[in-house]
Amino acid sequence: MGELGLTSSTAYLYFRSLVDAGLLVADKSGRYSLGPAVIRLDRITRRHDPLITKAREGMARLVAPIKGDVVGLLCRSFRYQVMCVDQYSDRPTALAIGYERGRPMPLYRGAASKAILSQMSNRTIRKLWDTEGGAITAAGLGEDWDDVKRSLRVLRKAHVVVTRGEIDPGLIGISAPIFGGDQEVIGSIGVVISEASLGTGAEKLCDESMRAVSAEASALSQQMSE
Repeated sequence: MGELGLTSSTAYLYFRSLVDAGLLVADKSGRYSLGPAVIRLDRITRRHDPLITKAREGMARLVAPIKGDVVGLLCRSFRYQVMCVDQYSDRPTALAIGYERGRPMPLYRGAASKAILSQMSNRTIRKLWDTEGGAITAAGLGEDWDDVKRSLRVLRKAHVVVTRGEIDPGLIGISAPIFGGDQEVIGSIGVVISEASLGTGAEKLCDESMRAVSAEASALSQQMSE
């Protein structure tokens, strides 16, 4: 109520409608928790979202040639953050990665995030810099606004972003952007690999495959927006 400036009666109506929809559950003590409808919506998203279902094929192609520990990641931009919406692995892995599915992550740390940030407009990036400049500098993108622009131009030109240990020590992230309608960046697709699993030539293989998979995912996203 305090955060949104609501009256108690309005807040009660909102909570009652969320309970009726199964999105919240109220217990006898008056506490609320997330309801089973949230899990149902998650299942529907995983089974029927076109980008998730089609991108899984691309992640499978990225993961298959790599020996050892590897996980495919599909991420989407989420306000001024990035969220992993799907993961893929074709075999058991010991990797415990920071980009957990559903966990919001900053736009300036890790390959999955930087692949998105580098393709955003300068106007959008400037807003982020004005509020989180210190964290962006700490992430190694530049000491001032001009440095940041130069760093992101390099990443934008490379298209495929590679980071080492930025989220999890000993893990390498490799990601490429996904574009939606009007060529606006909407997410990224890539892999997280343990340093021990990154054999000779694997990074180059990832780079070449990632470009193709990124293009396919972008084409699908653009069809969805038409």
